[in-house]
Amino acid sequence: MAEPGRVHSAGHLFRQARAAFYREDEDEALDLLLEALHVAPSNLHIHYLAALCADLLSEEDTLDDLCAHALEVDARHPYTIACEAVRYLYLSNFSRAEDLFNQALRHLPEDLDIHIGLGILHEYSGDEEKGVAAFRRALELDSDNVRARVSLGVAYAMSGEYQSALEEYVRAKAIDPDIENPHEKLGRDYYLDGMVEEAATEFGRAMAEEPDEPAPYFYQMDCLSRLGKLDEALDRYEAIKQRFGNQPELTSGFYEYFHMRREARAALETLTGRNPDDPELLIRLSNLHHESGQLDQAIEAAEAANKLDSERADTLSLLGVLYFEHGDYYRAIEACRRATRLNHYDQSAYVTLADSLLFLGRNEEAQNVVEEMERHRQEAWRRYQDRFSGQDRADAGF
Repeated sequence: MAEPGRVHSAGHLFRQARAAFYREDEDEALDLLLEALHVAPSNLHIHYLAALCADLLSEEDTLDDLCAHALEVDARHPYTIACEAVRYLYLSNFSRAEDLFNQALRHLPEDLDIHIGLGILHEYSGDEEKGVAAFRRALELDSDNVRARVSLGVAYAMSGEYQSALEEYVRAKAIDPDIENPHEKLGRDYYLDGMVEEAATEFGRAMAEEPDEPAPYFYQMDCLSRLGKLDEALDRYEAIKQRFGNQPELTSGFYEYFHMRREARAALETLTGRNPDDPELLIRLSNLHHESGQLDQAIEAAEAANKLDSERADTLSLLGVLYFEHGDYYRAIEACRRATRLNHYDQSAYVTLADSLLFLGRNEEAQNVVEEMERHRQEAWRRYQDRFSGQDRADAGF
């Protein structure tokens, strides 16, 4: 039996994690849930919610580990079944995931978190009607649940019921004033649906209500540019520089997203100056230089990132591409071989490696690399098919 203090600690962490999950902060929630599992490793509710967060964050290895451990604890428990549902959701086997969510709900019909998971499934699969039903059921269980309220709004927006979506976003904001502005949220719904003029209007309303939030400025600037309202777009650009020009931690991602390369480069250079030991910033800067045709600068940034973390396959793969384009085929080969040793399924690294060998006239080696790439590609496809079909869980009864 666990010590009372340890149980209280796990319970406290779990409550904090659920609160973070309900306000759509999966990063914090997953960190807290994994910490809670160290204290209470047999708690399957924690396993399930952590698996759902890992799915939302696309952390495949974490998701697989959580599901495998849940099977070891109790293969037939409703939360283990829900974990498997999340696993099939990640694999886009929506019919199997729905069946497993419904199996879990037959055992735990009042479980809020499983209903939310089912709603997320329908959001992924594009079944707006079922999504609305799932999130309405979740709100019957907890009318103040912000995540379910916002998700219901998203389901309405997906079905074209934009006014209903806004009403749900407004209700969610009333519950938690710290979440995203309702007009900003609706603006992005319109934006993603290609309704640029409507999006611009909503972003303007969001700016008026929360003038210190950068996102609406960037999105409205892009909308105005697309609408041909260039003077107004330039006004938004000037407003961005005046309000947020000294906050590259806020603006750099938006500059990258909207392909504002000069501004993105300046922001990232400032951030790397402040945080010289952050390889992720250097990789972003390298990619930006590469897109801008600044090959020497791209190589310099990628090499600096590799020195900070020499075991990142993606950095080595990027270096391989950069060296190849620079005509340094021997260094490209070295970087790509290291990348494929770290990640056997890195198709880009194999292609660059084969091309580098061809440019050096080493045709037989290049052919061997292509064959190796194809073997690993087929292996990855077989693994995916087995997981999608459930063959890798046959012994556990799934």
